[in-house]
Amino acid sequence: MIKRLLKGALSCLLALSMGFSCVLAEGEDTTYEGYDFSDTSYWTSLCTGKDVLTSEQKASCSAFMNYMSSRSTELQQRIKEIEAERAQAEKDVLAYAAQVADYQSQADALNGQIADLTSQIAEKQGQIDVLNAKVEQLEKDIETRQAEIDAAEAKIKDRMVVQQKTMRLNKYLDVLMGARSLDEFIRVSNALRNVTAYDEKTMADLSDQIDALAADKKEVESTKKQVEEEQANIETLKQSVVDQQNELLALKYQAQQAEQLVQNKMAELEAQGNTVAGDIANIQSMMAEMQSKLNEVAATAGWSYPVPGAHISAGTWAYDTGGVHLGEDFAAPLGTAIYAAGNGVVLNSADGCGYGYLGNGCGSASGGSWGGGNQVYLLTKINGGLYAVKYLHMLAGTPIAKGSIVTAGQQIGQVGSSGSSTGPHCHVEIFYLGDASNFASYAASWNGDLSFGCGWGSAALSRKCESGVGAPCRYRPEAIFGG
Repeated sequence: MIKRLLKGALSCLLALSMGFSCVLAEGEDTTYEGYDFSDTSYWTSLCTGKDVLTSEQKASCSAFMNYMSSRSTELQQRIKEIEAERAQAEKDVLAYAAQVADYQSQADALNGQIADLTSQIAEKQGQIDVLNAKVEQLEKDIETRQAEIDAAEAKIKDRMVVQQKTMRLNKYLDVLMGARSLDEFIRVSNALRNVTAYDEKTMADLSDQIDALAADKKEVESTKKQVEEEQANIETLKQSVVDQQNELLALKYQAQQAEQLVQNKMAELEAQGNTVAGDIANIQSMMAEMQSKLNEVAATAGWSYPVPGAHISAGTWAYDTGGVHLGEDFAAPLGTAIYAAGNGVVLNSADGCGYGYLGNGCGSASGGSWGGGNQVYLLTKINGGLYAVKYLHMLAGTPIAKGSIVTAGQQIGQVGSSGSSTGPHCHVEIFYLGDASNFASYAASWNGDLSFGCGWGSAALSRKCESGVGAPCRYRPEAIFGG
């Protein structure tokens, strides 16, 4: 009987630490056998601690175990429901992630089309520039030809005026009749013939220039028409670019909406029981054996930067696209070193995840958080405070082992893109846990809660240190590392 009750109680206590339905609902009746068990944390600590209990405490703990056991059927049903919800949420995440990938693929194609259209516009603008230069040169040629034609016509007109003044019957006859001999007559006749030939050549040249002028004018009109046609083509191409850009904006909006759904579903997954380290019993045993070493860990003055040279790709407390984001993302090339923020001990470490993608849940099967990939949980004492620092998405094979005592600035892993990740980065979360003097005892009694009592998803936003809540609370990494 005692074993059955103990089993039921411990099942519920484990579920409590996981964030399952043993969390008491508002207004729920928590009295049992004359005791008030509303403060489950107190009774869990009392009844599972190492202190020797008085007879009265033993009786109350027995009642507490009976109370918890009485709720085990409800608990198991809720656990099944949560697992079903998690399974559906994981499917939703993958579906939304596929939508994001599809939108991105379409966006890439549109960007390519826009680039091609822009190139065509530039090419046609170059052709228009050439045509305009041609028009400009032709107009200069026309101006020059017109001046030459005007000069030639003026010269011919002047000669005609002079000739008309000396003309009686015929200007050439007058000249011939004035010859004093046959020889002179022949010479004058030849000279007149040459003058006539010169006039005829001048008129022919003038006619050629007029024809060339007309041809130039015709070519100018044709070239200007080409320019107008190319301008119209450019306007059509520009409108196509605008249409494609509008389509691209619509796609980006759809992608942002889908990505926000992914982030919201991921927050739900984290909130639904994604809180307990996979081998908490071994971790607690390990920490208990390390008590003397833990007591020797010195406090650190100041924080060490986690990923030198990285740039901040996402901040706390939300993504740019919406959705809860509980840490700061340090983007850097694969294999970039990740360093311990301060002196401390590695409470938990998870490894074994390959290169991830948006919606990849790898991490929980290895004892870490869902979607966190390869990860490290560091307990450290800095500036008199006790902190837990969580590092996610590390490169496979690089997370430092649990139980490792580290010093500030020591490498604890490398940047990867494991779990639910769209590119190489390290996600960092910081939890303030109180006074640094509790370092060793906290490590030995840690219950495996990967949120360190600060919750997950939207509920975690109520445990922000900056809002004035006490320990445990979530500390904004940007307040320490900038970004």
